[in-house]
Parts: sequence; structure tokens; C-alpha cells
Amino acid sequence: MLLLILLLLTMGTGFFVFNAVSSVSLNAANNRHDERALTETRDALIAWSVARGETASDITGASNDRPGEFPCPDTKAPSDVNYGTQDASCTSGKLGRVPWKTLGIAEPKDAYGETLWYAVDGPFRKYSLSSAPITSNTVGTRTVYSGSTATTVTTQAVAVLFAPGPILELATAQRRETAAEKTTASNYLESTGGANNSTNNGPFIMAPASTTFNDRILVITAAELMPLVEQRVAREMMAILAQYKAATATSTLYSGGVYPWADLANGDSNDGSNGAYNRGRLPCGSALPVDWNEDVPSSSPSTKTPRLPLWLTNGCWSTGWTFLIYYAVAKNRLEYAGLGSGSPLWIPGCGTCTSTTLRVDGVYGYELLLLTPGAYLGNPPGPARNWPTSYSTITGYFEDSENADNNNDNFVTPTVSVKAYNRDRIFKLP
Repeated sequence: MLLLILLLLTMGTGFFVFNAVSSVSLNAANNRHDERALTETRDALIAWSVARGETASDITGASNDRPGEFPCPDTKAPSDVNYGTQDASCTSGKLGRVPWKTLGIAEPKDAYGETLWYAVDGPFRKYSLSSAPITSNTVGTRTVYSGSTATTVTTQAVAVLFAPGPILELATAQRRETAAEKTTASNYLESTGGANNSTNNGPFIMAPASTTFNDRILVITAAELMPLVEQRVAREMMAILAQYKAATATSTLYSGGVYPWADLANGDSNDGSNGAYNRGRLPCGSALPVDWNEDVPSSSPSTKTPRLPLWLTNGCWSTGWTFLIYYAVAKNRLEYAGLGSGSPLWIPGCGTCTSTTLRVDGVYGYELLLLTPGAYLGNPPGPARNWPTSYSTITGYFEDSENADNNNDNFVTPTVSVKAYNRDRIFKLP
């Protein structure tokens, strides 16, 4: 009898230990699943955002899609035929499920089979809902806390993802049965520490799981998003400029092709009558010597310069991309090789060129470059950094003094700093 009792006790203890270990192991597996689901969905959202813009088939110039914008959440019930697609409209911080069909991904689910939820900040909604330019200067404005409102994770969230977890038996039980219940945020997301994740626009909160809270959260900030968006924008600008050079090369007036004169402060190229600048900003208004989307004079065959996409002219010289990305052209790739001409119009030549070609890292021979500043990391509601509208040192944008001095055609590859991912970058030809 004693042996039997001892055996039963041993089996009971073993069963308890096995269950405890299994529970810990299961929780760890669930956490890993949720982490992976959140991370993969974040990556899909960023990829979708970076790719926004006019498509190859859009030749009308009618698309206002902008790099950097996010889709609206999906507030429809799973039974709806359009479930998985973004809503046509959303307020800032509106809660809904991830619009996985819009993103072109499989339905993202947490470890308990619940579809991930999502909220997007106002300035990063689609153009029809927020038409201001989205650039490296744009910051998120949503707040996310950790544990309680005493600890702030960020006040600059661009978007927030939620893994809602299973139903919790709260004072009022969560229900997820009817279509109305399945679209009610409080049936999936909880409150703790003075903040409520089921409230549109937040503030939102992350905290350890408990009997009354089990949301898992991932935050997207401009510091993660903008370096990728900025690189996409710069590469597209370089491609447009290459097209401009190729178009003008078909004319006897522009031997080998030229790039537009730079803009200093009004959106238009500054030609000989306005100062003839080779450095400053890309002209987002009128370009010289040939305007955007215009027939090149004396070209054979007949050639047209490229058209700027609407997202690149949005905000033009005041708040858009062309106001914060630095543009420089070599003297020998300007109209009349930057030397001036008395015919057909009097053009005195480049007034700001300091050498025939651009010099990068001590090497001459470059004909075109762009400098991008990285995401703005200051405090909302808006960035303090700005360019001067004169040839003075550019402060608050470029970290390397040779790039910020704005007084010659010498540049350096930006130094990789502590914020290596979100650093200044240089794009150059050849």
C-alpha cells in the first residue's frame, strides 16, 4: 500500500511538472508566433507604403498615390464580401483589422487564430484623406505607452499593430459571435495602466499579459519607414533626371544631353537671367532649358522630356520632397556646358560652379548627385529644420560639413553615424 501511494504521488508530481513545463513552452511558442506575425505584417505595410506612387500604366498624371502613405484599416466583418480590403475612408487612428487583401498577403493571424488589428496616424493616410506631402520631415503623432501612462514608448507612432489574443472574461465578457461583435474593438483589445487600446486614435499601450489584458503590440515610426521611402524617392528622381538627359541628347542644341538648372527658392530653374545655379533644389515647377513634359527643340527623332509625378510636385518648393533633397549638377552637364552663350539668348553661364565636374571623396568626374537627409527625429507637431533660401550653410539636414557648407562643388559620402540606418545618403552619377 505504501509503495502504491508513493507511486501515485510520484506520478502526480510528474504530471504537475509536465503541465507546468508544457504551459511555459506553449506560452513561449505563442509569443514567438505573435512576434513573427506582427513583424511580417509590419514589413508588408512598409513595403506597400514605399511602393506607392504612379504605376507604369498610369500615363495620364491622374494618380495622387504617394510614397509613404498607408492603407486605411478594414472595419468590415469577416462575413462581408470585401473583408480584407481597406476601407474607403478612415479617421486618424481609426481601429480595424489589417487590410491583408489590399497588401497582397495572407490573412495575418495571431497564435489564437485572431486576425491582427491596426491603426494608422492621420498624416500618413491616403491622399484623399490627407493631401499634405509625406516626406522625411513628416513625423507620426500617435502616442504609445508601456505598462502605464507614466512610461512613454513614443509620441511619434506612424502606425500601430495589435495581436488581440483570446477572449478574456472581464467584468463584461468579450463576445466575438455576431457581425457587430466582430467589428467592435473592445471585444478584441483591452485597457490597462490608464490607456485603452480599443479607443480610436489612442493613446495605445503595451504591457505584460494578465487576466485582464493580453494585447501584443508593434509600433511603426518614421525612423523605420522614412529611410526606405527616401531611398525610393531619390532613385526615382535620379531615373527622371537620366530620362531628361537622354531626351535633350537627341537635340543638336544640347550636346550629349543636359540636366535642368537648379532651383534656389521658388520651384523653378534659375537660368542665366536669374543667377544660373548648378546647386540647390530640383526644379519642381518649370525646368530650363526645356520644361518638364515638353518637346525638346530641334530633337531628332521628336522627343519629349519626362513628366514629374504628382507626388513629386506636391508641395513643390515649400513642403515637398524637392524642398529637402539637395540637387547638384556638373558644369559640363548644363546648358551650353555652363559657359554661357550669346545665341539664341544671352546666357552668362553658371554663376555657382566651382569646377567643371562634381568632386566626391576627392575624386572629380561626377555629373549629378542628390543628397538625402534621413528622417526627422525631432518633436511634433512639426520639424524645426529648414533650408535657407540663399547660399549659406545648410544646418539641421546634412551631418558632414563638406555637404552642408553649400559653397562649392565638393562633396563626401556621408559618414555612417550611430543612427546608421537613418543617416544622410548620397546618390550620384556616373
